[in-house]
Amino acid sequence: MPLQVPKYCDLPVKPDAPPGSAWGVFDKDGTRDVYGTLNFITSEAVVAAKEEIQIGESVVLNLPFHLPHVPCGAEIRKKSTHHVLTKNFGMYCLDDEVSFNTQSSSQWDGLLHYAHQERQEFYNGVKYADVAETQTDVTLGVQAWCDRGGIVGRGLLLDFVRYAAKHNIAYDALTNYAITLAQIKDMIADAKLEIRQGDILMIRSGLSKWIRSSTPENGDPWVGNKHIGVDATAELVEWVWDQNLAAVAGDAVAFEACPCPDGSFMRLHQAALAGWGMPIGELFDLEKLAEVCEREGRWSFFVTVCPLNVTGGVATMCNTLAIL
Repeated sequence: MPLQVPKYCDLPVKPDAPPGSAWGVFDKDGTRDVYGTLNFITSEAVVAAKEEIQIGESVVLNLPFHLPHVPCGAEIRKKSTHHVLTKNFGMYCLDDEVSFNTQSSSQWDGLLHYAHQERQEFYNGVKYADVAETQTDVTLGVQAWCDRGGIVGRGLLLDFVRYAAKHNIAYDALTNYAITLAQIKDMIADAKLEIRQGDILMIRSGLSKWIRSSTPENGDPWVGNKHIGVDATAELVEWVWDQNLAAVAGDAVAFEACPCPDGSFMRLHQAALAGWGMPIGELFDLEKLAEVCEREGRWSFFVTVCPLNVTGGVATMCNTLAIL
């Protein structure tokens, strides 16, 4: 049976919580919830999602480890590195060492990535200072996703590249083109999709295609700091919650356009991560998945995510599979 939760217009349920937040919605028996919208993925939802596996074909949604060639915010975020250790222990035996910032390639934003900026609090009231300064509260770290068995459920792909071509929409994936709520609804109707509680919604903007074709000399998608994504209007934020989605993801830098046409910045990040405990996937490689979905004529699939099991982890490498 689906979980019964308030509509967005009835949030918050706690009088001291930020407007539009779901703080307290998923608490049980006086215990503060740490899973947020992943609570929508019930065991019944997982069992139902298995019906999406029809041809036995799986697609990895991680970009190659070294892409994009220039990390977003390279002045802070280091480029991923890979070093091979040779002739270990005097034998012909290899080890390798990898180093990366979880934001430098395909990844899921965890619930400690973005706080409510005015309140300086993460989902369900976890204080920024308790995480970043004293490190006395790591309950929202990505290890919590591992504790619940990872993320497994039904995924949906909305292919804006295909939609734009069909409707003669000219746009550039390296700008802050904003995909509107009306376009999202059109894509859902065009793909004959019905959103179910606990679904993971993915949107292909075409940025992953550009990243894959880029070179080290011409591989910086961050010039101008304008990024494609959804138009995070107040109406879109309300719609996302009211669909009871478990998570959202895309091949864009931040899922939402930065900045949005109204000048807002990271509105959906604050609403989803800090407000509802909803994971946001970014820089996914959606090229192969779009190809398979179009070939098969269906846009839903089974999804598995195995997060990095890092206590207090802020984000995790994507580690996501779509299985059709």
